[in-house]
Amino acid sequence: MRYFLLIFLFGCNVTAQTESETAKKDREFEKLLSKVEENTKASAKVQEEASKKQTQIVTETVSKIITLKEENKDLKTELDEVKTKLDSATADTIMPFVLLPIPRKKDI
Repeated sequence: MRYFLLIFLFGCNVTAQTESETAKKDREFEKLLSKVEENTKASAKVQEEASKKQTQIVTETVSKIITLKEENKDLKTELDEVKTKLDSATADTIMPFVLLPIPRKKDI
């Protein structure tokens, strides 16, 4: 009876220590699935941060464009005012312009 019990315990230990190939493959597959899940979560987090950054950049760009449009409009108005000043008679000199003929030399 002792030997039978000893053989039984030894047999259980030997078979319990060896792992079947399917169990190894299943464990590797579970590890792979957990890594895929981690990568998916990390990717979603990165995409969310990128979306926030993109929204921030677009908002800043739109505000800059609006500011530049207003500045451009102001500069055009100022340019038109300067053009009208230059074209008007008040911008001319106070003295009237007189074109004098060039005298001819009689003895060359």
